Amino acid sequence: MISLSPPTICNSAVEAYIERVSRANRFEYGKVRVAGCVGWALCASITGVLFGIDPNITFWIASGFALVLGLLLWLSRPESSNSAQVIEALGANRQAFSLRTAAELLRMPRFWGFIVYVVGVASVYDVFDQQFANFFKSFFASPQRGTEVFGFVTTGGELLNALIMFCAPAIVNRIGAKNALLTAGMIMSVRILGSSFASSAVEVVILKMLHMFEIPFLLVGTFKYISSAFNPRLSATLFLIGFNLSKQLSGVVLSAWVGRMYDTVGFHQAYLILGCITLSFTLLSFVTLRGGNRLLPTAETQSPA
Repeated sequence: MISLSPPTICNSAVEAYIERVSRANRFEYGKVRVAGCVGWALCASITGVLFGIDPNITFWIASGFALVLGLLLWLSRPESSNSAQVIEALGANRQAFSLRTAAELLRMPRFWGFIVYVVGVASVYDVFDQQFANFFKSFFASPQRGTEVFGFVTTGGELLNALIMFCAPAIVNRIGAKNALLTAGMIMSVRILGSSFASSAVEVVILKMLHMFEIPFLLVGTFKYISSAFNPRLSATLFLIGFNLSKQLSGVVLSAWVGRMYDTVGFHQAYLILGCITLSFTLLSFVTLRGGNRLLPTAETQSPA
């Protein structure tokens, strides 16, 4: 089940913060996100091997690096002038987000159009992806071998993800945020529907790699869409509430239903149903999402929020 745990909330806050800082300093979010993709790629291979030896090793290593990060943050002494400039650019001295602003958002048709996409496409895809590792391992001689291969495939995919993430801002600026989200939705639909017909290890490896094409368009497209369709000053709030919170809450409900489907009809039939849902909502989003093919401003030309 999708969890509203502190790590989940923290990751979303970090994503929102990176986007705001990148926009305030006139560089693209996707290029900064490349570092996260490379780190994820390295960790995927390492943990894939370590899980086959002893899963506890992974948790000890993660805890150790968390302590190192905490120590580095404690020892760091950023220049006060730079911090003040960033805080000012992020709007810390402007009027805070209020209930009135939230009520105004709830009255906007384009806000609910965005929610339709998040719940019907992104959330359903997240629920699908939760158990994909178990589905993936079922095509190998042993779960240990499946976990190891899954780690290597994830590493290769994340390196590809990093390359695409670096180029994604230019692509999204060219095709528009709405089309980027629709492209991500079509890739998700193809992956879910393809999984329902997969019958070999090669096929599930290819389907796993599709995830790396979808993520850059989804993340970059989401932030670009929020900035172009709404007040850019509310981008962090809209990402945390309109995207992350709505996706997690709907995922809680969907996870229980999908879990029962796995037990009753199996992975293939469940994926066919989920794929049809995702494809239907992607097609619906052609109407509900705002915007078209207009060019978006780059980070260098866009005024900071």
